[in-house]
This record gives sequence, C-alpha cells and structure tokens, in this order.
Amino acid sequence: MSTETAGPGGPSAVDSLTAAQLDALREVGNIGAGNAATSLSRMVGHPVAMTVPCVRAVPLHHVPAAVAGDDEAVIVAIHLGVLGDAHGHIMFVMTVDDAKEIAASALQGMHPGDPDLFGLGDMERSALGEIGNILTSAYLIAMTTVTGLRLEPSPPQLGVDMAAALIGDVLTDVAATGNTALLIETEFEEVDDPVCGTFLFIPTADGLRRVLDGLGVAP
Repeated sequence: MSTETAGPGGPSAVDSLTAAQLDALREVGNIGAGNAATSLSRMVGHPVAMTVPCVRAVPLHHVPAAVAGDDEAVIVAIHLGVLGDAHGHIMFVMTVDDAKEIAASALQGMHPGDPDLFGLGDMERSALGEIGNILTSAYLIAMTTVTGLRLEPSPPQLGVDMAAALIGDVLTDVAATGNTALLIETEFEEVDDPVCGTFLFIPTADGLRRVLDGLGVAP
C-alpha cells in the first residue's frame, strides 16, 4: 500500500489500514456490488456478474490511470456524491462502446436520440444516468444495512472525457485531507463480454473513519 503522507498531519487513515479493516471494507463492497449487479441485471434484461471487490490505496495522481488504464483514455463516467453520515464518491466508469451497449439494453429498442460528439444520444445519456442512480442506490442500501449509517446519493452527473479530467474532478474533495485515495473497485461483466464497467466507491478520509466505525473495525 502507499506510504505517502497527508501533508503536515502525517500519514492518513488510508495509509495505515489493517488487514482486518481491509477485509471488512472488501466484504461490505462485495455486498453492495452484489446488490448493484442484481439491479443492473434486471434493468438490462440479462445476467450481469461481478468480480470480487478490490480494495486498494492509490496516490491521487495515479487514480485515473489505475481506473481507466491511461490518463488520456476517453471514458464515460457516472458520478454521484455520497451524502449523509459518511461522505464520499461513487463512480461507474465505462468505455464509450460499453456505455452504448448498456444503454441500448436498457432502452429496449427505443431510439437513442441525436448523437453528440462521442456518439451518445440524449436518450442514451438519460438511460445511463438512471443506471447510475439504480446502481448507487442498491450499493448504498446494502452499506446502510451493514454499517447502520445514513448514506444518500446526490443526483447523478454523466460525463464523457479523458479519464484524467473526469476522475480528477472527483478527487479534489479527497485531496483536501490526504494524498491517497481508497478505491473499493468492482468490475461488472456480461455473459459474452469480459468487462462492461468498473464501479468505484471513494470515501473521504472522514467518511472512511465513519464507515470503519460502523463496521466495528475503527482505528
């Protein structure tokens, strides 16, 4: 794990997580992503599987490449803020092609609308925003059940741009309290498709402490 410090305050909570804390975060991510995968399967009309969540601490400036493979890769990202007792961010990140396929499944033959610069129609964008809402709500309901915290999503924002631009904006909030981001990362897979999207939960430092406390593994 990263050993970067959080400025004058010394190492952040992200840098000093124990094995028990990582296991607890992985398990709550597993429950949340399982709920989200079930909801996505219902929306697109066919099974969507998920990988075991990966929990890792990543220096902020490495996060876009860690998620998208390349800072300059063009991605579709649905972003929602996590509000309530523990603040953070949730993102569903896809390639443009995967986003179009998922939107087409959700639209079930409806016209996608006039395409924008990246080939996404207004109906496709609307469907993707709704998918983000459904995934996030399912994830947060599971986390609320496990932790006892009140967690609520902000309205979804959909962006299409290079990974460094889209994900970098989200990390501004995290950067206020440290140099490292905690990623609870799950890949969703369709039956005939290796990866259709990556789901990320990125808590702020205070949000992380509250989640750990709710899981009974507080520092």
